Amino acid sequence: MESRDIKANAQVIAASVIYGFAGIFFLYIKNMAAGPVVFFQLLFGFLALAVYLAATGQLSRIRLRGKRKALLLLGAWQVGVMLSYYTAVNFTNVSMSVLLLYTAPLYVLLVAPVLLKEKISTKNLAALALSLTGVVVVVGPESLISAPTGSGYLYGVLMGLFSGLFYACIIMTSRYLRDEYSGLEQLFFSTGVTLVILFPFMLQISSAALLENLPVLLFLGVMITSLGSILYFTGLEHVKAQNASIISLLEPVSAIFFAYLILNDPVSRATQLGCVLILASSLLMSFENESKI
Repeated sequence: MESRDIKANAQVIAASVIYGFAGIFFLYIKNMAAGPVVFFQLLFGFLALAVYLAATGQLSRIRLRGKRKALLLLGAWQVGVMLSYYTAVNFTNVSMSVLLLYTAPLYVLLVAPVLLKEKISTKNLAALALSLTGVVVVVGPESLISAPTGSGYLYGVLMGLFSGLFYACIIMTSRYLRDEYSGLEQLFFSTGVTLVILFPFMLQISSAALLENLPVLLFLGVMITSLGSILYFTGLEHVKAQNASIISLLEPVSAIFFAYLILNDPVSRATQLGCVLILASSLLMSFENESKI
């Protein structure tokens, strides 16, 4: 393997681990709802991304071309993912939320035959069965039944499933746009759209709350939204799609590990088994997608 390829793989690995910190650091936010958190995280991330693109001479090459409606949709899906994911973290825990986020390939599999006219193979059906079983194991039907009224557990689970759905929408929309825009261009424009959509949330937060949470918001914006994405998309230029899909599975694994290490989140056997099943499903789908490229 060439040194360029080793560096690219290391970048994607680093990005996946960085992404795993998002839900953990969100829990350190005080007196702010998910909406304002997402707005300021993306604002700081957008500014850092713009500085990077300007410093590397890429900002002047970013232009709006075709498929503009799809870019708007990409921004809307990004709003949906982040709001629902952080809400799920609030009402359940990081481990469950990140695993429900990674049900995205399940939704892609279900929608692809309708929108993309793709046939479902035996490998697809196996992935579907693994993912559904994993969701049931992680969520625990008995936990839904026994959850105290008003605990918000069911609501958190639903938001986690919605985050996976919106993530699937991002995957399919990004595939549609990839011939027109690079990954960093998609990130730049979609984040701009997201900031416009979420602008009303900026008016809902006091300056005191903003200052109190500024260090965490800066970390979420600069490290996760900006640095994580820059590492991922620049590394992706020299990494095979299949390899990138597999490496990306480090995100939920690292999120669960760091949640246990930093937050003392319990990792039950059900969580471990569900993790294996859901990630195995994503792994199967990554091989399937590579065979169609």
